[in-house]
Amino acid sequence: MIVRESYGDVVRYHTWNRSARIAGLSVSAYRIRDVLIDCAFPQLRAEFAVLLRTEPVRGAIVTHAHEDHAGNVPLLQEMGIPVQLAPDTAAALAHPAPLRAYRRLTWGSPRPLGGPVTPFADPTLALAPAPGHSPDHHVVWDASTGTLFSADLFLGVKVRLSHAYESPRTTEQELRRWVAVAPARVFCAHRGLVPGAAKALHTKAEWLAEMIGRVADAVARGESDRAITRRLLGGEDRTGIVSFGEYANVNFARAVRAGR
Repeated sequence: MIVRESYGDVVRYHTWNRSARIAGLSVSAYRIRDVLIDCAFPQLRAEFAVLLRTEPVRGAIVTHAHEDHAGNVPLLQEMGIPVQLAPDTAAALAHPAPLRAYRRLTWGSPRPLGGPVTPFADPTLALAPAPGHSPDHHVVWDASTGTLFSADLFLGVKVRLSHAYESPRTTEQELRRWVAVAPARVFCAHRGLVPGAAKALHTKAEWLAEMIGRVADAVARGESDRAITRRLLGGEDRTGIVSFGEYANVNFARAVRAGR
């Protein structure tokens, strides 16, 4: 399913399938000045191909290698659409790692890239590193309109779910960096247009800093990660259980314990 929403110069392609809907998940790609930002997930390949034939783009920018954002880069490659992406992202897409069952069911398994993509760049849109969510995570900045396409930097204020490799402290630092830029608009890959833009980023950074501090204090007192998760992070939810801990609240506590 692709639902098209217009925000003046920005088009949101809000996408999901039945499995994602059951899990309460969706993801968005965006279009600005005929440039596509991210390209949805592999299970949406046929529908996304129709969209790109109906609404052609000059090129695409991909924020990171997760399959809900970069799942159709091979399709872009086959359609001759040039793509901008970081070297680490390209390397991950060339040799995609096996996915847990819950990710295969929700988004589908991406096909490996068939060689290098045709490079793309738009001088008005900057692909900026914003690690924390993943080492190759980037955002897209449109200085001409003060618009930040934040990919998975924001996600919501009190987000506890985390992959094992995430760095909450780095995410906090990146949020504060963009608060200082003061974007007029923020488009989140999973929340759409974020009300209050810079204020929302600031609120999330403050919550992260407070929670990191509370978890660090609990670690110093000798509490276990599971105990910290139950007491401070709301326990483990369905996603943490279904993913066998790959995407879980306990990973937040583990990251703080590891100094991330």
